[in-house]
Amino acid sequence: MNTINTSVPTTFNASESIETRSPFFLLTEFLAPVALVVAVVLVIQIDVRLLGNTLPENSVTEFFQGALVIFSALVFAMRARRETRSRGYLVIGATLFACMFIRENDGMLDHVQHGFWIIPVAVVALLGGFSAYFWRDSIKEPFMHHFETRETTFIFIGLLVLLVFSRLFGTGSLWQPVMGEGYDTSFKTVVQEGLELLGYSLIAYGAVRSGAYCEQAGDPVTS
Repeated sequence: MNTINTSVPTTFNASESIETRSPFFLLTEFLAPVALVVAVVLVIQIDVRLLGNTLPENSVTEFFQGALVIFSALVFAMRARRETRSRGYLVIGATLFACMFIRENDGMLDHVQHGFWIIPVAVVALLGGFSAYFWRDSIKEPFMHHFETRETTFIFIGLLVLLVFSRLFGTGSLWQPVMGEGYDTSFKTVVQEGLELLGYSLIAYGAVRSGAYCEQAGDPVTS
């Protein structure tokens, strides 16, 4: 008669990890995301209250958005250089965030020609695609492994906020019926740009945490 194996996998030992962590560490785990969210609001406050703008292309908010996404791209690129077993997956991440950085600065590239951002994005995407194809054996397993970690969850939540929620919640068709005749497009812009900054912040935070986790854990998948 077949028996059911009820033993807990050795890769999951949550109770032990919680018991061995200090209260200070657990407090930091809670306060870090809180500080991240507060920082996003403070940046918006600087633009709206101190500078008196409605988040144009050269705003402080836009600057931090670009800084955070290129920082995330660099984190993935540096990890791809040293983590050979995850190189394909990390190259894809670095390529994605590099393309997002270029798209975020499309206003500056429009001085060359309107829509010029498509060209550098295409070049980066092709280079990243060829590199990922060369290292294609190191894509699926590292992706599935990292997808299960709490650190990488911040990245996916950030992408969800950035690419989906900010577009749906920051659309004028939602706020115009609510505000009626008092509707101002600057309100929609502040909401959308604030959500985008939150998304970029979560991505950067997750990128840093994911890299630190792999180094501390001595993960055989990424070594």
